[in-house]
Amino acid sequence: MLRIEKIHPGERLSIDPRESAFSHGMGIFESLQISEGRLQFWSRHWSRLKESALHLFAYTLSDADESTSLEAIIAYFHENGKNNFVLKLSLMVLATGPVLYIYSRERFINDTNGKLCLKNTHPINENSVYAGYKTHNYLENIWLLKEAKAVGYTDYLRLNTKSEVCETCVGNCFFIKGNQVITTSIQTGLFPGIIRAVLLEALAIEEKQIKVEDLKAMDGCFMTNSIVGILPILEIAGFSNQSVLSFTESSLSKIEETKSILKRIAQSESVNLN
Repeated sequence: MLRIEKIHPGERLSIDPRESAFSHGMGIFESLQISEGRLQFWSRHWSRLKESALHLFAYTLSDADESTSLEAIIAYFHENGKNNFVLKLSLMVLATGPVLYIYSRERFINDTNGKLCLKNTHPINENSVYAGYKTHNYLENIWLLKEAKAVGYTDYLRLNTKSEVCETCVGNCFFIKGNQVITTSIQTGLFPGIIRAVLLEALAIEEKQIKVEDLKAMDGCFMTNSIVGILPILEIAGFSNQSVLSFTESSLSKIEETKSILKRIAQSESVNLN
């Protein structure tokens, strides 16, 4: 039976260091946006958590688990006293059984637009055992994100072992070429984000493998994740000849149009916590 624990700001979690959840990062998580008292894309996040739990831990989350978890989130929201924050769910299977932790965290990105830098020295392994799953083995992502910020970028644009454009440390990437929106293929080893899935369903977007040299033909770029939604990218640096790819102003109108579409969908797929 799933046990649920709420961790409020200032509270601490105790866990036996011999547990694999602590010593091996054997946990999965979801980051959800709460905006104006509405929990965005709950059903999609829960479905992904459920799929990950079954695949990685052979544990089946039930309909009753979902109902109880949502009730706990609503209670946590009212206890938190804020209308806007990042909600985190972490599922760990401990010796005493599965536990779902409910807590909040700070935003990694607060920019209104961003700058990326190509990063090919630490390629993403598209054949990793946990490729496509959001696990607590997140040290590499956070370490690289902090490095990118330290040198003046919003995030790195990472490649995989085949030198294909993959994703950023904490988001998926989309590119604009004329009137076409293109995103990197799931075969690259990227983590298929919730916002990525929403946009692929709502818009005519082409999925394909993209090489670094293909980027020079792009007119625009934006990154996505469940917290930033859609973040316009103004430039990409880090090319071998030290050139910087700056995007045209015309691409921003396409991005704003996409943001409006996402906002409508997010509203329709949100849960009112009040």
